[in-house]
Parts: sequence; structure tokens; C-alpha cells
Amino acid sequence: MLQALLLLLFTASVAFGAQEWALSSVHHELDLELFPAENRLSATDSITLKIQDDSLLSFTLAENATIHSVSIDDREAPFDFVRGLITLPLGEHAKQSSISVAITYEAIFDDPTPHRPAGTEDPSYGVAGTISEEGVFLLPAAGWYPRLVGNRATFNVRVEAPLGMIAVTAGQSLGHRTLDRKTISRWEIRQPLENIALSADRYIVAERWSGRIRTATYFLAPNAHLSGTYLEAVADYLGLYENLFGPYPFAKFAVVENFFPTGYGFPSYTLLGSSVLRLPFIVRTSLGHEVAHCWWGNGVHVDASQGNWSEALTTYVADYLYKERASTDDALLYRQQALRDYATLVPPAEDFPLKAFSRRHSPASRAIGYAKGAMVFHMLRGLIGDEAFWKGLRKVYREKLFQTATWSDLQAAFEQTGNRILQGFFDQWLIRAGAPMISMDNVTVEQCADSWKISGLLRQERPFYLLRLGMFLETQAGTIQRNFDLSGKERRFEISSDSPPKRLSVDPEFNVFRRLYPVEIPPTINSVKGSDALTVLMADGSSPGMLAVTKTLLHSLGLKDYRLLAKEKVSDGELAANDVLIVGYPERQDLLSTLPTTLTLEENRFRIDSETYDRPEDTFFGVFAHPLNGDRVLAILLPTSPENAQTVARKITHYGKYSYLAFRQGRNLQKGIWPVTESPLIQTWTEER
Repeated sequence: MLQALLLLLFTASVAFGAQEWALSSVHHELDLELFPAENRLSATDSITLKIQDDSLLSFTLAENATIHSVSIDDREAPFDFVRGLITLPLGEHAKQSSISVAITYEAIFDDPTPHRPAGTEDPSYGVAGTISEEGVFLLPAAGWYPRLVGNRATFNVRVEAPLGMIAVTAGQSLGHRTLDRKTISRWEIRQPLENIALSADRYIVAERWSGRIRTATYFLAPNAHLSGTYLEAVADYLGLYENLFGPYPFAKFAVVENFFPTGYGFPSYTLLGSSVLRLPFIVRTSLGHEVAHCWWGNGVHVDASQGNWSEALTTYVADYLYKERASTDDALLYRQQALRDYATLVPPAEDFPLKAFSRRHSPASRAIGYAKGAMVFHMLRGLIGDEAFWKGLRKVYREKLFQTATWSDLQAAFEQTGNRILQGFFDQWLIRAGAPMISMDNVTVEQCADSWKISGLLRQERPFYLLRLGMFLETQAGTIQRNFDLSGKERRFEISSDSPPKRLSVDPEFNVFRRLYPVEIPPTINSVKGSDALTVLMADGSSPGMLAVTKTLLHSLGLKDYRLLAKEKVSDGELAANDVLIVGYPERQDLLSTLPTTLTLEENRFRIDSETYDRPEDTFFGVFAHPLNGDRVLAILLPTSPENAQTVARKITHYGKYSYLAFRQGRNLQKGIWPVTESPLIQTWTEER
């Protein structure tokens, strides 16, 4: 289920770093106290820094902060604080080599937090900072400490909180102790970072050593029993990635629980929501993704203005690599799904070059930055070979650790380890938007004595790509594989066989990133999420409860442009022109003509294969070929009663790759994808032919 959520939530890792630094050394002694009952913190930040001919310093801080004092070298200093920016003239201090700036302030952080959120591409759900009795969540964007503009810094952080409330941030723990019925947490961050985040809650702490690395979990009591599982998994991931890339770059790795659903990767720890932690597949998937980000994104930094390569690379060396290690079939299905995600989630109007990707903000940007990006690394690995690929990554890590790397740096490393020029490869996949569309035409079979010659044309549409395409000829005696390069509009291919041909296919293993044809794409939930024109049909006089369910579903799918109409008042023209979502049982039977024979829908029951659902707590959601327009889809939400439909409506978005879902009491019991049997890249022969 929620693997999309987690590709949606998780893959929100924070990449630190991205510019040339104006000051060579900055250190914070940050001493703060949390007042959860008042949504408030009070702090003094003593910042030591070196000066390089600056007459004015600028710090960012939360706009609503109240600054009580600012001093330079223990002497009160004048300052301005406007719209979250502190400007501090240095005056006579500008001639010094270093100074100490102390800022005493307080601020309220009370962003509302979601507890049953619908799907979104924003993993924070709009929350930058909140301090509450439930927990503390402070992203760098909240401005919870003064940040010197354009600089990395080291930190000593001391957090005083109500008794039992432990604080966590990046770096190494110096311990948590009780003093005067308060809990004091101390952290040391030796590696300069651009930003830090902070979390605090009534954690139960479990720690282990994994070689030289301290691993830890900070879980709330209901999830504390999961610590052993997470610590074992973290140790495995650390071992895997140290072997692949090089030594782990931080002193610790911690899994920290958040009191509302999130999935973040920060330097040396990940922050996962309580409900996310309990999902059984997280330790096998998204947890490893966040560990990998300690090498890529938080170890080797990203300049997003030059293209965020780290999400693509981390997706490839985590999410995809786990499938590859599991089985060949699992890896093939992952690549196939990457192409389907791109085809269904990226309409031409929302497409953009991979090099323009900076962060995920929509389903389309996720499909480009993550899915397409991962496939580019896969094609690169196939082009230069395994040894050169992994050697190239180790080279980048070794030379760029705690520095900014760009796509150009990766290209240079792979050119050296692969001993070839890769400019054309990177140009066509990074600078150009879109993907190639490939077809196979004029296929003929000629029998010559005891052999068969199969020939035809490989074609692509403009703009032309340089592609290496694998072709598989299945014969009565076995399978013959050949590779053909395609660089222009078309090229002729020829394959000889000593046995009669049965099936010829182009790139059946989905090793090349390409735009699929409509017949290659099963209708899925992602097809609805990627809709650019949606008509929503409800029964006239639907209850307020079902209207609320419908709006929750549309919001969770990320759909904003749609028309909400009564079923009785829609024309065939309206239906044919748009994708259609029907809420409730379809009154027109002709709209059910594309339903597969394995599915039966009735007003208060439905049947999938041999399973019948007729309880009040059952809900169905399915996506089908549009009966009036082959380029569109039809979706149906059928709750047998509305009681559990609201819960289901929030969850559907997380099953994007599936065609149909069956729920009982909000829990998924069945899911699947309608089969695909046709493709312009497949030619079959019967025995008679």
C-alpha cells in the first residue's frame, strides 16, 4: 500500500549545501528552552565567526520572533529586524579577524498539524514549525534559530524542556539528563551544515553500535517495541552502503519518531511519523532510502540551481536496488512502473528537463525527478558497465564529501571510470524535456531452407535520441537477443534464426526510458492523478457526507481542475471529452462496458474474482478504459455505505500504480493492475503463420 506515500513522503529528504560560503568559519552555541504549553521557545545563540571585510552581517530568524538583545563581543549592538531579517552593522568590529555575536530572543511556533492527512506532495503538510504538548517539530524554514545568510556552521545545542521531553537534532548526542524537574538534551555538530532541524517528544531511547557508528531510535512508548527491528535494519543498510560508496560520513544514524505523519532525511537521522513507523514495509524500503541520503544529499551536497541529482541517485541505489537484489522480475516491474508513472503523471504541459528538477512539488515533478532520474542512472550503468558505474560513484563520494556536486561533476567522474565521452548521453537525458517514442514497423519473415530471417524497421519520433535497444526473438528453440543502435528517424534490423519465430519484442525488459503508448498503459489511479480534465459525477441530492468524501478524494489525488456535476445532468459530449470519476453506483449501464469480466459492480455490493464484498464497511475504487474515448479513463468510487469512505478517500492516492482496490473498514484487502497485452513494440506469430 502506501509505497507511493512513502515515495511521496519519504523521498522529501533535505539536501544541505549549495553555494560558495562568504565566511570561512561559523560556530553556534545555541541554548534554548521549550515551553510546549505556550507554543514557545526562548533562546540565546552565541555565534562565533571570522570576518572577511564585511561591514554588515545578516541573519534570518522567524518573522514573529521578539529579539530581546543583540551584542558583539559582550557589548550591546544596534540592529534592524524587518520581515525575518536581522541586519547588524559591524562598525569598529569590521577590522577584527573574528567576533562573537549573541542574540537573545523568543518566538511562538504553532503551525496546525494534521493527524489524518490526505495525500500531498508536501511531506511537511505545510508545517514549518510547531511546539506543543504533543511534540516539537522545527524545520530550518521555521527560522527557529538565527542563521547567518550564505554560510555553513558547526553547533553546540543545549535544549531545556519539560521533564521527559528529549530533543534530537543532527550531530552527536552528548547525553540527556534531568535537572530541576526538566530534561536537558545536548548535541554537538562538528561538521559544518547549512541548516539544522529540531524535534522533541517523550522518547524512549535505544542505542547500539554498528562498528564505529552509534545507531539509535527515539520512539514514543507505543512504538518502542519496534526499536530492535529498526536498529538491525539500519546496521544492514550502513554495511551495504559503506561497501558500495565508502565510509559513513557521520557519527550516528538515528530513527526519530514524529507525532504527525512525515518522512524526512536529515544529516545523520530520519524523522518518520508514528503511523509511518508501524507500516511493515518501511524497514525494507523507505528507511534505506533515508540512510542512503546520508551519502547523497546530506554527505555530498546538492546545488539545486544546477539540478537536484540526489533524489534520482538515491532512488536508484535504494528503492530500485532493493528490487534488483530481491529478483530479476521485481527489478523489471520497478522499471516498467517508472515508465508508467511518467506516462500517466506527466502531461506534456507539465514536462520539463531533468536538469531543471530542484524538489518534488507535484506528481509530475516526482515522476521526473525520481522515476526518470533513476532510469537515467540505470541506462548509464548499462552503458558503461557495473564496475565503472560503482567506481564512479565512489570517486564522486571520495572527492566531493561535504562539498557541492553537480550533474557535471558526476558526468566527469563517469567519463573517467568508463573511459568514454558521455556528453551526448547527459545532454539528451538532462537538458531535453520528454522521452523518446519508439515503434517497430514492416516486420517480415523469410524462410530460407532451414533458417528464418526476421527483418523490419525500428523508428522513433522527433526529437531523435541515441538509443541502444535490446530486441528479443522468441523461437520454438529458445530466445535470441540482439542489440541495435537507433540514432535517427529509423534503421533496419535483421535477425536470423534456425527455428520458427514466435514473438519479437523491443526492450521487453524496460531498460530504456521512453514514453509508453496508450495501449501499453493499464488504467491506474495515477491515470486519474495525472488528469488534465476531469468530470466528477455524483447522484443528484447526494448526502453532505458523500460530498465531503468526494472532496477529500479529489484533494488527496492532488486534483484542482475538475467539474462536479449531477449524474443526471451530464451529456455524452461532456463524458467523452474528459476523464470521468463516478461517485456511487453508475446509473448508465453503458458506462460499465469496459469493466473486466473478473469484476462485478452492483449498487450495494461488488465482486472481484471469487471474493464478494457486501458489508456496510466495504469500499471499491477502480480505474478503467473510458467507454467513449480511448485516450481517457473512467474511475468509480463505490462505498456500500459512507461510514468508512472518508478514511478510504485519504488512502487511495498512495496506491497510484494499481488499477483497483477493495477496502473493508478502511483496510485494503485486495489490489491489482489490469493486464496489458498489446504494444507497438511486439510482433507475434501463430504456428500456422
